[in-house]
Amino acid sequence: MRIVNLENQKVFKKKLWQFPWDYKESFIIAAGLLITGYLLQITTRTSIKAVSAPVNYIIGGLFIAMLLLLHFTSRTHPWVKWLRSVPASVSAIVLVLIQAIIMGTLPQQNFVEGVKPDLFGFSFVLTSWPFIIAQLYFLTTLGLATLNRMTPWQWKNWGFILNHLGLFIAMTAGILGSGDLQRYTMKLYENQLVWGAENEEGVMVPMPIAFELTSFDMETFTPKLALADITNNSIETKGVNALRMITKGDSYDYKGYKIKIVNYIEDSKFTGNGYFPVNEEGATPAALVEVKSATIDTTAWISCGSFATEYSYLQLNDKEAIVMLQPEAKKYSSHVNVYVKDGKNDKTVIEVNKPYKVGGWKVYQLSYDEKFGKWSKLSVVELVRDPWLPVVYSGIFMMIIGAAYLIFKGRGTVI
Repeated sequence: MRIVNLENQKVFKKKLWQFPWDYKESFIIAAGLLITGYLLQITTRTSIKAVSAPVNYIIGGLFIAMLLLLHFTSRTHPWVKWLRSVPASVSAIVLVLIQAIIMGTLPQQNFVEGVKPDLFGFSFVLTSWPFIIAQLYFLTTLGLATLNRMTPWQWKNWGFILNHLGLFIAMTAGILGSGDLQRYTMKLYENQLVWGAENEEGVMVPMPIAFELTSFDMETFTPKLALADITNNSIETKGVNALRMITKGDSYDYKGYKIKIVNYIEDSKFTGNGYFPVNEEGATPAALVEVKSATIDTTAWISCGSFATEYSYLQLNDKEAIVMLQPEAKKYSSHVNVYVKDGKNDKTVIEVNKPYKVGGWKVYQLSYDEKFGKWSKLSVVELVRDPWLPVVYSGIFMMIIGAAYLIFKGRGTVI
């Protein structure tokens, strides 16, 4: 039997900043980096513009070379061992989460050349110094931890490596590739060939693709009836029947009024004695509405109006009126002819949430002339090109495979 003399036993307590560093040192360093980032942001009051090729390739190459150099030449150095440790990784994750929380809770603005951000850069998080420093710290810890598992190679580590390397690739490509992202808007008018598009500053840029709008189509929901306060132009939205979809023959009660839809015409025109069905541009929905209460018993036509027909409502008293709201868009699309320089011409339909792909570009249906609605002769499309997107997707795919393997392996261990 071994007897331990507790009186002579000494308890050794590691001093702060004595290697190996633990969570205390890691979070102190993380806090120092955060303070440094905000001091830089306060003193410079600038947004860091994303760099494009070839500068981003050079920066990415130098960063990876630095990680490889640290790993292969200073792998046993206390600093490097700490950078790839769990405490350093946790503190880096917390630093990134702080920036993510700020970005998710406060309104964000896009980068605009020459516009100074707020004092701490809270409205320009993605282009602020604290965000850049947090990402650099996180990617450094992530890269060194991944390299440590990769060399020497052991097959039992492939799930961890795939998961972490995928995250490293996805984040690095996302940051470096932001400068190569191209986003333009193109205004298409019927039977006009358009080669130029506008950037975010409104400057016209020649494009390798041209579009000719042959027709713009829109499907709308049936408009709704509402009770309006005509003294302040507000709509009542509280209550089950506050916003009631128009259906011919429908009757309901709201705010002491008995309301009945006597008639409804989807496409109509006012001719002096009422609304009548027509099939022409500028036709508007119209409804014959009957309203009864203790103080009123009346029937009248109302309409949401259009660019060719005036708006009309049923006034109930000095304050209230029954109005028809503008019909909401259900689906809209553009039929276009596509012309590609040194390429194959095409005809296609560009719909919302169904982008058209051509020459490395994705073309999205963006908007239209709201004044004319379904009769719009204008369609606005957005052209987006992101050459780094396949790299980001590859990293995400690697993460998913690695995570699935680690989960499966963990379940197998428990069983």
